Amino acid sequence: MPIGRVRALKLLRQTFRHHSAVQQLHVFGRFLSAPFLRTLDAIPPGSRVLDVGAGHGICARLFVEERAREVVAVEPDLRKTLMAWRHPAVRFVAGFDDCIRGAFDVVTIYDVLYRLDAAARDALLPRLYARVRPGGLLVMKEIDPTSRIKEAWNRVQEFLSDKLFGLSMGNVFYNETPDVIAQRLARAGFVDFTARRVDFGYPHAHILYTARRPAS
Repeated sequence: MPIGRVRALKLLRQTFRHHSAVQQLHVFGRFLSAPFLRTLDAIPPGSRVLDVGAGHGICARLFVEERAREVVAVEPDLRKTLMAWRHPAVRFVAGFDDCIRGAFDVVTIYDVLYRLDAAARDALLPRLYARVRPGGLLVMKEIDPTSRIKEAWNRVQEFLSDKLFGLSMGNVFYNETPDVIAQRLARAGFVDFTARRVDFGYPHAHILYTARRPAS
């Protein structure tokens, strides 16, 4: 049976019970404001997953509970990786994506791209392409700026989150339209681009992108 919200909250409560109150508040606020559960079906069962910009590891915990056989969670913020929880199928790496080698069935990147400038985005995506095995999948969650009201609220929340918690890295903040994202992924070599809105019932315009590395 697919994991539901109540079970997921219990799982996260158990996972993060030793974290500080501020970190727990950030984790649960993040989970409740983003449709993590609606994106799990994008991960093929039994996948070996690389999660880039893993943060506290919410995605990694849900992935390994429901879909993945193994997750490598890479995160440069030592405030998160040094306090990382432990699981036999999850390995946390303190660093940036370029410290990872090997190929993965799936590479995921959730709400990371918007914190990078244009040059960094164009540099990152080919590196992610290199980590996806031939025929493998890139899964990316971002915010769609074409939804004006939801985009405005997203900016307010990000500003408050930065000021109150200071738990996000990056000194820029802008979201790109699905057309621009599609062009960036195509330049990096990805094919079979899809974009799916997963924001029903949420105050933010969440959108899930997928693309494949060609099999040959």
